[in-house]
Amino acid sequence: MRFQLYRTLFVAFLFCEILLITSQRLRYMGQRENGIVLTILAAAMGLFAVLAAFEQGRTHQKTQGTTWENWLLKIVAGIGIGLCIFHFKREISVIPIDISISDILPTIQVMTQRLLQGQYPYSVIQSFGYDLSPTYLPLMWLPFLPAAVFHFDERWIAFGIWAIATISILRRAHGLGISTEAKWLITALPFFHFILIEEGTSATFGNTVEIMIAGFYMLFALQLDKIQTYLSGSPLKKGALLAFFITLCLMSRYAFLLWLPLCFLIVWVENRKLAISTAAWVFGFVLLLFVFPFLIKDPMIYFNGLKYYSVAALSGWSQPGNDGPLYEGMGVAGIFRDNCGGEMADRLATLQRWQLVVSVAAVGLCAALWWKKRAKMQHLPLFLLGSLKFYFAFFYGFIQMPYTYLMLTPCFFSIVMLLSFYREPQPLALHHPTTGQFDTGA
Repeated sequence: MRFQLYRTLFVAFLFCEILLITSQRLRYMGQRENGIVLTILAAAMGLFAVLAAFEQGRTHQKTQGTTWENWLLKIVAGIGIGLCIFHFKREISVIPIDISISDILPTIQVMTQRLLQGQYPYSVIQSFGYDLSPTYLPLMWLPFLPAAVFHFDERWIAFGIWAIATISILRRAHGLGISTEAKWLITALPFFHFILIEEGTSATFGNTVEIMIAGFYMLFALQLDKIQTYLSGSPLKKGALLAFFITLCLMSRYAFLLWLPLCFLIVWVENRKLAISTAAWVFGFVLLLFVFPFLIKDPMIYFNGLKYYSVAALSGWSQPGNDGPLYEGMGVAGIFRDNCGGEMADRLATLQRWQLVVSVAAVGLCAALWWKKRAKMQHLPLFLLGSLKFYFAFFYGFIQMPYTYLMLTPCFFSIVMLLSFYREPQPLALHHPTTGQFDTGA
């Protein structure tokens, strides 16, 4: 019964999270309250998943669905993609890529053009009217090379990656044999959220590529959802595949960096060969994508990027008045700005320390709970997804510049978690030291 309760609460809170980020933002609460409530909602959702991972779900007979039902789901999914294309095109058609509006896409354009022309992409950009040191990691801008080569709008690349991730989620949901209600819920929610973003936020698709980052994390979440397959498969092959999806996130927006040690520890306990293989492949991918082609030439790229973000954040915090991203109801940064003492730089530093402390504490709490109750684990994928969601609640809740677009990733990530909530639990792969084989209990 508790598993069903946690799942019901998770779904209810997910709808609240989507609405408070989009159409209902600041409608019923002030910006402070909205930011606090969103952080609490996200933390509670992660906690519900973590706790549910140790509960025995009610076993139900798998349903494959009738032919007409499966076709209807596919038709609805197709209509959903079509509606998203319509809303996406409607927004980007009226919002030009212009440095006077946002520097995200213009920076990507400069970096891709430089690479195609044989120039160093990370040189200081001086064509914007001010000096800008590019800080984007390779997978934040390399995916847009086709747009630079074939001369089409880069934003369609971001949409395409999100669409691939969404279709992958729907294919997984439609093939799991879960209840009809769950299939319809998982089919509808990505499109519902996407359309509300276009309707309820300001130029999120037009000025940013965050929908691509959301797609990367959705694809990674799909791998966590089937972690048992990785644990019971070939360490070399499965390690390379898992490392690929980790690298997609790590080399674009590495928000999950502080959570990765927990993931590694759990995989290490379950299958050391897979843990070592995955870590080695990730290291190799980072060398190939970032260190050898770019970092060796300028080892200070990463540190300059961190410095730039702090300088940019301080500039945003120093703006007079109560406008801007600090007061859009997306986090608690505005509270620290207004209520902490000292100079503005000291207030920002206080928030940065708090973000680090609460983020590490969130991971530590999940690690302690896992270590204490690991023998009672029923749903390992749900625990991994829930612990990452719990960590995201504090990482994004205490982020120094809580832009609305940044909240897309943890929210779309939550939708993928529904797969693990509704699927049958899979027994852990047990390693036989004498034979070297794995037994899934099946």
